[in-house]
Amino acid sequence: MAIGKWNPFTQQVPVTQDIALPTTPVPIPCPDGKQFGFENFGNTCYANSVLQALYFCVPFRELVINHPDPYAPLYQALSSQFVPAGTAASTNPPIPPRRKSERRPTLDSSTPNGASVAPAPPIPSSPRTLFSALRSLYIHIAQNPADKGTVAPRAFIEKLREVNEAFRSTMHQDAHEFLNYLLNRIVEEMQEERKNRSASVEDRASVNSSSDASQSLIGGSSTSASHSSGSTFIHQIFEGTLTSETRCLTCENVSSRDESFLDLSIDIEQNSSVTACLRQFSASEMLCQRNKFFCDACCGLQEAEKRMKIKQLPNVLALHLKRFKYQEDVQKYIKLTYRVAFPFELRLFNTIDDVSNPDRLYKLFAIVVHIGSGPNHGHYVSIIKTMDAWLVFDDDAVDTIKESDIPKYFGESNSGSAYVLYYQ
Repeated sequence: MAIGKWNPFTQQVPVTQDIALPTTPVPIPCPDGKQFGFENFGNTCYANSVLQALYFCVPFRELVINHPDPYAPLYQALSSQFVPAGTAASTNPPIPPRRKSERRPTLDSSTPNGASVAPAPPIPSSPRTLFSALRSLYIHIAQNPADKGTVAPRAFIEKLREVNEAFRSTMHQDAHEFLNYLLNRIVEEMQEERKNRSASVEDRASVNSSSDASQSLIGGSSTSASHSSGSTFIHQIFEGTLTSETRCLTCENVSSRDESFLDLSIDIEQNSSVTACLRQFSASEMLCQRNKFFCDACCGLQEAEKRMKIKQLPNVLALHLKRFKYQEDVQKYIKLTYRVAFPFELRLFNTIDDVSNPDRLYKLFAIVVHIGSGPNHGHYVSIIKTMDAWLVFDDDAVDTIKESDIPKYFGESNSGSAYVLYYQ
């Protein structure tokens, strides 16, 4: 599939021009067929597992790659000074790899028979934004002439630590928290980019146009500026809407409050299933005694019934199983190694009556697994379905796995416990 031709949401996605094309045409490899492991820089398995899962989320990967990068000219100017990924100089302290890679470097520009091919697009060592760092990493993999290898996401990790001090320590990090931060950070950077572009348009309009024409252009820009605070392709892919419905048991008045989400977190129970957990998520809750509800219609506290439903289904569902819980008796967080069965195909039944496309069928394509007995230590791997095969990405190691072996990640085993499920 050619990069930039696929359009998941029937909208025009501009193709970026920041990567120089080779003078001799070469076949564009299939991005879905790539099996590149990521080096671990001491404690970065939480990021490696999520980055792999998001790479194989096809609409996300292709919209990231095809998003125009305003800093592309700067990268091209510095391309002559490029140092291969994993050895680039940086103003940050050097990050030592956890273990030495056993795979062939991805920048090897020769094929086994000695024929020369175009090298993989370089990864800039000093990306301006976290989104730029992610974009260059995905382009490097998707347009790599090789199908297997190891990539050092050094530039991305250094940028992550630069913009968020929470990820600078050597302590164990949470993969779900990283996913949530990454998606929201991309949204912020895209909206800031739109704002700057709108301001630039207004500045040019005020200098080059007459008073009336300037007023017209500024009016158009202000519409664009207001749009800058609106949705991005992150919202188009991952955003859903929850509605909390509360029914007063005295007057039967129903009030509702909407809340958007990019990933859905659900409580889990021992020997249960994702379907059962979703049913419990939307179960009715009685508000009585000290928890009475203030009814606006009754103008007072009343007993009420409350329940949570899904009002808008996301295109891609990131389902977070809440495996880490604060235990009062020991006064610390513990891991719930409960066995929670998850289906390969899922329909969300806990929706409002008039939800759009209520019979939408979700198919599992990625699983982030936590291995370990507690929340403050352990290891993350990702299990990905691509090209009709399941693969385990364990940092720089990539291996195949039978679909029949995946249930061992339901929990209660040394293999690990599914932590974040990705359905599309």
